[in-house]
This record gives sequence, structure tokens and C-alpha cells, in this order.
Amino acid sequence: MTTPDPDRWGWRDAPARSGAEWPRLADFAARARTEGLDQTLVCGMGGSSLAPWVLAESFGSKQLRVLDSTDPGAVRAAERWADPSRTLFLIASKSGTTVESLAALHHFFRLAPPGHFAAITDPGTPLERRAREEQWRGVFAHPADVGGRYAALTVVGMLPLALIGGPGAELLERARAVDLEQARALGAGIGDGNGLLPLEFPPPIQSLGMWVEQLVAESTGKGGRGVVPIVATGPAPGARTADPVDLGREFLSWEYATVEICRRIDVNPFDQPDVEAAKVLARAELARPAGAPADGPRTLTPAGLAAAAKPGDYVAILVYLPQTREHDSRLTALGRRWGDATGCPVTTAYGPRYLHSTGQLHKGGPNTGLFLVVTADPDGDITIPELNTTFAKLERAQAIGDIKALLAKGRRVAHVHLRDPEDWSQLAPR
Repeated sequence: MTTPDPDRWGWRDAPARSGAEWPRLADFAARARTEGLDQTLVCGMGGSSLAPWVLAESFGSKQLRVLDSTDPGAVRAAERWADPSRTLFLIASKSGTTVESLAALHHFFRLAPPGHFAAITDPGTPLERRAREEQWRGVFAHPADVGGRYAALTVVGMLPLALIGGPGAELLERARAVDLEQARALGAGIGDGNGLLPLEFPPPIQSLGMWVEQLVAESTGKGGRGVVPIVATGPAPGARTADPVDLGREFLSWEYATVEICRRIDVNPFDQPDVEAAKVLARAELARPAGAPADGPRTLTPAGLAAAAKPGDYVAILVYLPQTREHDSRLTALGRRWGDATGCPVTTAYGPRYLHSTGQLHKGGPNTGLFLVVTADPDGDITIPELNTTFAKLERAQAIGDIKALLAKGRRVAHVHLRDPEDWSQLAPR
């Protein structure tokens, strides 16, 4: 049996530890609001962005947004929303080196003073040192014994909750009452199941499905094993509530369930060995000499990808575009077409967000995925002088790096680059 990393279990004590810390977080948030910072832009990836997003969505807050993209359009949309005079920029990176978080930091640091920034990071990281040297408004320690995707009930989720004025004390108290045996039984049922996990939660907590997706996919998808979450396709097993204040209990329950799933399929719930491969390949793409060919690796056509479908497969449509309502609608419709054409369940995701959630499952899980990766010419670009690149080049490198990582794992991949981002006709399965 796989032995989980012994120094990654701190999430079990997070409700009690965060409960003791809550008054400090609430005071920080109250002082920020008093001084005119009534908006928060969270710049992070994976668990560092999804937990704050779920909390803001579930409590109906319009005062917090998340930037977890390197798409220039997404960056500009965040910039339009984040009035520098009233926005707290919360830079979240456990390692302190997450490229997406740092790219956002470099961009927004040109627009607002240090007193409008706060950091969540492990002690001793480059991000912590910078924040202290520049006297940011706040520096908060990410618990070293908690991995990013298990950090929802730590400062990663609780500081954003405080910043939107949420009921943190009550949410954490309910989390402490979680039924551990029930949570483990939930995980046992999923781990012993058919490898698919439908995830649909009722309003107003329907966004919880995205958080559970990244938790389960990144924890289980390795060694050729894993559970494939399918968001918004049916009631999630074990779902008990629609009350946002119960999210603490849901977070902790799903964390215990996920560890039990991993025990059942014999994988380490706390590592992500295949995530780094795509990062290395993305860095190599960024370092490609000027003038060298920019074409991506050879892949299947969409029709060829659809024809390769077999019983037990799933389709993942991965688009490197800014997330908008229009793109959401078109992505949903495209997913239906692929489902009808292949008879397979379909997942959809925006890049590079998915690299920090389902990306591990795609490369490390069972070879049952059909991957349609979509890139597009950007509508303008934004330079990042500190990184000697641009947002569009970074996004492109991340997409090509992931395609190469998928191909290296023998995955079935189609890549379509849209010269016209509005013309999706090339993405049809036949």
C-alpha cells in the first residue's frame, strides 16, 4: 500500500486552528474596509483560487473576484474590475513561485501601492521575503503541513471569507462537527465504484463542484489509476445541504472522503508527480530562441479524436480563452455535441486553470481520456518585463507544454488553434 506523506495531514486540524485565528483575520478585513479597500482580487491557482471563488459565489459576494488565468483577455477583465484605489490584491502561492500568481503580481504592482497587497505563502519563500521587504499590508503563513488543494479551511479560504464579511466562526464550528465515518464511507463508495464521480450541487453552492473536482482529480489521478469527476451531470453522492454556512463541513468531509478514495485505489493523496512535467515543458517553450518555429506538436484532428473513442472513455475539452458567459455557453453546447458523437461523458475546463486541478488526472490517471486542446490568437497582449515575456506567450507555452506532456504519456490529443476566436466550427467532432 502507498504510504501518504506524513507531513501533509495538517488539514485535519484546520477548523480548530483557523477558529483560533479567525478574530485576527476578521480584524484585518475590517481595517482594510475601513481604509477604503472594499474589493479583493485573489491571484492564485488551484486550491488557492477555487476555495475563495466558491465561498464568494456561494455567499453571493460581488466584492471578491479571482484571477487564475494567464490569458490577456482575462487579465484585462480583472484590471477593469479591480479599481486600484479600492482593491486589495491577495497573492496566494504556497511555494511563492507559482508563475501565474507572480505574473499577476508583476502586472498589478505597477497599478497600486504596496499597502494594497497581501500575501499567503509558506514561510521563507521569495514571495514572503518580497512582501516583508516592501511592507505589504499583510503577510499570512500558509500552513506548511497542508497541501494547496486541502487548504480551504486554512487562511487560504478563511482570509477571503473574512474579506467578504462572511460568517467564518460559525462555518468553522460546523466543520468541527463533521461525521468522519460518514465521510470515509462516502470515499469508500466512490473508490470502489466505476471510476466516475458525478458532481452537481444545489444553488447557491453549485460552485462547490469545481472545488471537489480539483481535489479528487489531483489527489487520485496517478499511477494509471484515478477517479474522473464530471461536474454538473447528476447529484453528488453524499450531498446533504444547500446552506453556504455548511461549506466548512463540506470541505472537510470531501477531504476525508478523498483520502479514503486514494486508500482504496492505492495512491498517495498528497503528491502530484505529473504536474511538474508540463511546467518543465512550458518553460522550455518559453525559452525557445526567437525566430524558431512556433508550431505545436502533431496531434489528431477533432474528427480523428472522436473516432478513437472507446467504451469507458471520457472527453476533456480544454480551452485557453478568457472565461466569459458567452464562452461558457458555447463550451456547454460543444460538450453536448461531443457527448452525442462519442457516447462518452464530457468534462470542460479553461486553461491554464485546469493544469492545477484536473491536469494531474489527465496525465497520471487511467488512459481513458480524449483531450481536445483549444488555443487562439489573443485579442491584444500584455508584456511582463520582469519575466521577459508576455501573457499571451506564457499562455501559449503552458498549452503547448501540456500537449507535449499528454503525448509523452501516450494520451489521445487533438489541438486546434483558432485564428478567429469566435469561429468554433473547427472544434466539431465530425
